[in-house]
Formats: sequence, C-alpha cells, structure tokens
Amino acid sequence: MDEKSSKRRPLSKKLEVLDDKYIVKTSENYKGLSYNNIIIRWQRWLLSDRPDQHQFGDILFLRGSVGYHRSSSSYLHTSVVVPEGIPILVPVVTTLYNIGERYKGQLIKDEFYLRKAVREHVDAAGPFWATLSNNGGRVFRLAQNLAEFRVESMLFKLKVSEQNPFLDRMDERIFPGEYTSLVAGFFILLRDLPPSSYKIRFGGYGMDGFYTESLYEIQIISRKISAKDISGATFSPDHLTTEKKNPIETKIKII
Repeated sequence: MDEKSSKRRPLSKKLEVLDDKYIVKTSENYKGLSYNNIIIRWQRWLLSDRPDQHQFGDILFLRGSVGYHRSSSSYLHTSVVVPEGIPILVPVVTTLYNIGERYKGQLIKDEFYLRKAVREHVDAAGPFWATLSNNGGRVFRLAQNLAEFRVESMLFKLKVSEQNPFLDRMDERIFPGEYTSLVAGFFILLRDLPPSSYKIRFGGYGMDGFYTESLYEIQIISRKISAKDISGATFSPDHLTTEKKNPIETKIKII
C-alpha cells in the first residue's frame, strides 16, 4: 500500500459546521491577542516543565498525541473541567523548528531557511480533522475548511525545560535550552461555548509518516460573572462634584 492510500480516511456523512460565533477567525484578535501571540504561548507551554498539570488559566491549551506519532493505533484521551468563558485552542497538526537544527541535511542558520523548513512540513500535512460533539449527541465540524486556519508565528525565544516530559518523545528529539524558534500549523480557537459537556476530536497526518490524534472530554461549568463596568448616571462628571469627596486641584495651561 502506498503512502497516499494509507492516509485515506473512511468516507462518512457530511457534518454540520459549528456556528462561527464560537470560532475566532485567523484575521481576528482575542482579547488583544493574535493567533501569532497565542500559538507562541502554546508552544512555550507545551515544552515547559509540566504542561499537562500547568495550564495558564485564561486559555485551555490542548495537545496532540506526543510520543505516539508513528502509530495510528493509539490516541491521547484526556478529561478536563473548566469554567465558562475560557477559550480552547485546538492544535490540529503543528510543526516546530529552531535555528541550529538541521533540515534535509542542511544546518538552519537564518530565518529564510527556518521558514522554508516549517512551510514544507505544513504543506505536507493532511488529511486532518477536527470535530466536536455536545451533550445531546450532535456532532459538528469545527470549520468548513480547516485549511483556512493555517497560521505561522513570528520568530520567538523558546525555553525548553529540562523537566519537560516530551523531550525524547517529539518527532525529533529536542534538548533543554533556549532557542530561536518558529511554530506553524493548523490551529483553531474556540470561544464562548455554553456550559455543557463536550468531546473534541482532532488529528491528522504529516511529513515522513507523522500521525497524531486526540480526544478531549471537556466539561464547561457555569460561573457567576458580575458586571465590572458600572458606568452610569451616578458616575457622571457632574455627579462627582456633588459627592462628599475632597478634590485634588491642579491646573494645566497649554500655549
């Protein structure tokens, strides 16, 4: 069986696409963060000391089946409980390269060759998939076309922890230390999913027989969110002058 035929997935009925109000487009920012910012944070998290135990809190980072990327007979299965309002980053298929590594026998010395290595790896990815099922059993594609969620970071500084559990389980062994790096791939950021139980399945094939697949069972629990912006009539400028507060007087004159 050739490589292309070994990558074919069984045909299945078409699924509904998840409402795009739950998806952050690659052209959008989320709370001031671009996809570039977010995937850099994700990569730093993945190679930190204990990524599965240490989430940043403001974004739930998912990951692929690191260490089992040569066999399609295994997948990562994880259960998570998070409060509502936490976005979820789904890294469908990703790749990382560092200056100082080798690609096709040639040392990566500069940004040009670094981007070439990363781009060719991402070009080779596929097929890939990302779906979500809710508590009612409905199943959705996360996007009409996952290829539209291809993103690539700027160069960034990456510190690889000597305590990281994946050092010798990556596609290529990585050593502790500091690197100038670039990460790219197909990422999709989910936001504002209502409280419920969900299952998210994602994965795909990559260059040189790479394979990844993960299943996350995620319970989103409701929480009381109080209003922080209470601007109103009682906070008007004129109302302040009627309150029993001592003004600190200053005068400014611009000529």
